[in-house]
Amino acid sequence: MRIQLLAALAAPMLAQDLFLSTRVEMEPVEAQVPAGWIRAGRTPRGDMIELHFAVKQQNTQQLEQVLLAVSSPSSPDYGKHLSNHQVHELLKPAPQHLAAVENWLSAAGVTAERATPNGDIIVAKVTVEQAEALLSAEYVRLEHGSGAVTDRTPDGYSLPQEVADALDFVSPTKHFPGISQPILQAPGRNASNVNNVPKTLRQAYNVGDAVGKASKNKQAVTAFLKQYYSEDALKSYWSQYCDGITCGKGSPKLVGDATTGTPGVESMLDIEAITGVAGNVDSEFWGFGGASPDNPGNEPFMKWLTQVSSTGDEDIPRLFSTSYGEDESSWSYAAAARLNTEFMKAGARGISLLYASGDSGANCKSGKFTPNMPASSPYVTAVGGTQPASGYPAPGSESAIGLSSGGFSNYWPMPDWQKTAVEGYLKQSGIPAPEKYAVNTTGRAFPDIAAQATDFCVTPFGCGVAGTSCASPTVAGIIGLLNDVRLQNGKPTLGFLNPMLYENAGALNDITTGSSNGCGLFSKGWPAKTGWDAVTGLGTPDYAKLAKVVASLP
Repeated sequence: MRIQLLAALAAPMLAQDLFLSTRVEMEPVEAQVPAGWIRAGRTPRGDMIELHFAVKQQNTQQLEQVLLAVSSPSSPDYGKHLSNHQVHELLKPAPQHLAAVENWLSAAGVTAERATPNGDIIVAKVTVEQAEALLSAEYVRLEHGSGAVTDRTPDGYSLPQEVADALDFVSPTKHFPGISQPILQAPGRNASNVNNVPKTLRQAYNVGDAVGKASKNKQAVTAFLKQYYSEDALKSYWSQYCDGITCGKGSPKLVGDATTGTPGVESMLDIEAITGVAGNVDSEFWGFGGASPDNPGNEPFMKWLTQVSSTGDEDIPRLFSTSYGEDESSWSYAAAARLNTEFMKAGARGISLLYASGDSGANCKSGKFTPNMPASSPYVTAVGGTQPASGYPAPGSESAIGLSSGGFSNYWPMPDWQKTAVEGYLKQSGIPAPEKYAVNTTGRAFPDIAAQATDFCVTPFGCGVAGTSCASPTVAGIIGLLNDVRLQNGKPTLGFLNPMLYENAGALNDITTGSSNGCGLFSKGWPAKTGWDAVTGLGTPDYAKLAKVVASLP
């Protein structure tokens, strides 16, 4: 009883000490409002906001070792993925870190809950006034030209020293959500005057009549910031473009909050492309960041990560395609490092994460080639873009498309699994001078793979849609079918793809013509070359060749 009494007295005293302690500026990156966003005044103080507190995790280096072991075909542990419980046990936060955060919130009168099994993400729904007091910050309402609205603290935030020591970051605060907007072009402008629909894509990537047969195979696309799904539009797409072939497998399961409503071109592109390529595979639409009154969450990406982390092994799709990203430098190093850990957790569970590489070519900013995040993460598969060449849709009849983003990370070193391929590229002629464009050629190089990124037909928006947002779900459909091959043979899903892809580059179509856009209207960025390059990666998938590879792996 005495011990319990002392503990009860100690908790409020500790919390009081936390409020009185020195405050620490968090995520000290340059305060700025990214291009496309404008300040629209202060956020009303009575509005609700959902704060995510990313509590520091333990054993992250050990997690990376496990991930590489279960993902490298040459490893004896290939395919021996961890359960979600094992992942959470490995990474569970130190008890004192959880106590510091929870006691601080409790003393402030804030009700919080552990949103993941081990408490590494704590969530609290508060008023903006409460959030500003907790974070010593000012929330600003920001509007984007696309119609998206969000609330952020562009001028920074701070925490008591003891709380800061326990957290990687708090969200939503300084980081802005990426806005992906597929490009609408006049249809039929490519070399073969062909629109990309399911039959075309299946021919280009040598899918043949392959369809899913494994009952437990599931794939998913993600959508953010009012990108809604329409079942009527999807059924109309299948009716118009899937005559004589199987597209999808019933109605996709809806997960999250931004689910149904007026369809968005991004959201419909993603679900139509993945189901158009992978017939008879269960698909899910994971949507976050809607405008419903009971959803105050203004950081859709964190909500998605939390959902993935808290979803059990029986229910989680083993494949996600995401068309989301922004400049790597818009993330603080601490926040970006935490994202890497979340990506590793997924890969260790046997989940493949595909990200569009971006639509800005070499992404020249002030004369510098700028990498994109999350595509620059070493723990995701970045998907670049191609366009039809003469003979398309015959396999391999493609060239690099100028919008396809790629390059080198300024945060993360180049992984061993890609060093040989990338160093070979850098030795070839015609490569932009790294020193001229401030390129870190020792950093993680991306993209890893590519697919068609132009002249897609998207219901109800018509044809002529372009961007690597087209490419990522297309490749995801191929991976979904490859997972099916594995599952049919009683083998685990592929999980983190990159070591397998780089060890089996011969199973992809090498794209050797074209280049990404550079710094001027007519300047070139990264050229496509034999082998890996910084615009199409290793090339485009050949399903038939890859199916033989994955069937042979343990």
